[in-house]
Amino acid sequence: MLQATQSLTFHQQLRQATHAAHVRLNHHSLLSQMTRPTLDIETYTLILQAYWSFYQTAETHIRNCLASGMADFNYSDRYKAEWLTQDLAHFGLTPGVDGCCPFTVDLAMPRNRSELVGMMYPLEGSTLGGRVISRHLMHNLGINDANGGRFFSGYGHNIEQLWTLFIQFAERSPQSRQERTQACDYAIYLFETLEAFLDAHVS
Repeated sequence: MLQATQSLTFHQQLRQATHAAHVRLNHHSLLSQMTRPTLDIETYTLILQAYWSFYQTAETHIRNCLASGMADFNYSDRYKAEWLTQDLAHFGLTPGVDGCCPFTVDLAMPRNRSELVGMMYPLEGSTLGGRVISRHLMHNLGINDANGGRFFSGYGHNIEQLWTLFIQFAERSPQSRQERTQACDYAIYLFETLEAFLDAHVS
């Protein structure tokens, strides 16, 4: 029997609400290749391009929301599209040049603080899974943070600290049941939007 929703922390609610969408994304036909020995550079750089397009859009929304005063949270060291730009550059690719990153992402901007937290949750949580992927990249392709694997290496040794700081911010953000539901709904929406984006463009 599931634990009563009201007895869960907000982090637990987010994790429970997004579990199914998160699992589906992890098993996506493209992303599931990331941990396989058969992963090749062509597929890897395609994933980098897709991620760059998605993160560029999402992080533009985050910048705009924070600039408007929607939330007081220091996100300056957490923007990840630049890491993807660095990784693509290692393989001789530049977004917007010679057909690199030709994808358009349709992602709604968060309307309030709760939805902003819901947007940040999957993006910050991806750094935890990135640690696992990073080990596979090194083992299978010899890729590390200095030669095309900056994005998946994430926050490195600071990951636990930065994850804790984000969760603390999230826990003190949405207060009412409605606000928590809004955050969970947006987090699910982001997972599902990324899945649909991959299906439409790069599967």
